[in-house]
Amino acid sequence: MKKLLLAFALLMLSAGSLLFGQIGMALEINRNCFLQFEPVYAKITFRNDTGKPLLFGKSPRLQGFLMLEISGVGQKFVSKRPNKEISIDGLILRPGEIRSIIVPVNEFYNIDQVDNYKIHAYISHAMLPKEYKTPDRFFQVEHGAVIWKKTVGIPDIYNKSRLQSTERTYEVRTMYDKRRKYYYLVVSDSKNIYGVVRLGHQMGYEKLQIEVDMLSRIHILVPLTPRIFHYLSFSIDGANVNNTFWKTSNTIPQLYRNPKTGIVTRIGGVEAIRGRDFVNPDGNKKPASQILMDEDIENASRQYGPRPKASQPMFDLGKGMERTVRD
Repeated sequence: MKKLLLAFALLMLSAGSLLFGQIGMALEINRNCFLQFEPVYAKITFRNDTGKPLLFGKSPRLQGFLMLEISGVGQKFVSKRPNKEISIDGLILRPGEIRSIIVPVNEFYNIDQVDNYKIHAYISHAMLPKEYKTPDRFFQVEHGAVIWKKTVGIPDIYNKSRLQSTERTYEVRTMYDKRRKYYYLVVSDSKNIYGVVRLGHQMGYEKLQIEVDMLSRIHILVPLTPRIFHYLSFSIDGANVNNTFWKTSNTIPQLYRNPKTGIVTRIGGVEAIRGRDFVNPDGNKKPASQILMDEDIENASRQYGPRPKASQPMFDLGKGMERTVRD
């Protein structure tokens, strides 16, 4: 790989001072409406029509930058996160090549506030005569409506000396997206957001079943259809503990909390099979490991609060949003 980068660098340095032609760019957002603190991803696609290879490196002749410009209502520009810069060093665009990258927008820009946002991207390079810009895209961040809330203590099994608080708050919020009402789980304390999970959309008059067990874990039974239910449970840090699907048989799936022990179990129904009994709701989701390097996920969790801390969270990237750079 190093020899390939060196060959491209030598080829570009011998090509002259500037590359004329066009760099095509497009930017897509995985959705148009997000709950506050929910991860937002932008897919940025490049097309090299300069007729020459384009390499992004650390040398002054190869330096290039990818920048996002985000503004809220009233054209108020959004600030960057402290010490966070988008790096595309090592990216090679061969003549005529089309490549895409996924940028976790929350990681680099402070879009934590409820607002309507406009976003576009710029790319610049020392060998290009000008900057190139994508068309504007728009998305909104909403607080949602709280329909259920409970604050719980942290059990002794957790090392409380390493935690920043002695309690957690679970909230179930609703938010409309394209005429559908969606349920969200938000796990927080007075200072941090530990998880924001999109649970699914409202199904007619069916309601969620919610219980908290003796270890302060939250259990949720989400109706996907009148007969299919999604059973989820989460720890106090927003990590997913259970993720299974059940269907009505002679009995109906439901949650049961033992009043003496506090143990919560799912009872009734039989297990549902993905692809046979129901359409897979994770069809447009990918594990974080497929779109970010592991160290990026860990660093993001340390840098600021609003990031799920599960080791393999699933993020909705929308159709066709696949990571193709840094394989």
